[in-house]
Amino acid sequence: MTTTTVHHASAAHFNFHALFRPVLTALRFTGHFVVALVGVIFLGSASEH
Repeated sequence: MTTTTVHHASAAHFNFHALFRPVLTALRFTGHFVVALVGVIFLGSASEH
């Protein structure tokens, strides 16, 4: 019984980790996209002035 409980806990932690990693990757790509977008907007407004 104890072994099953510990195994279940580690499985839940693994599932959380597997779920959290793509979210972290998506946030990283979103951050790069936002930085690039802000850079393009900044350069565009700077060239207008």
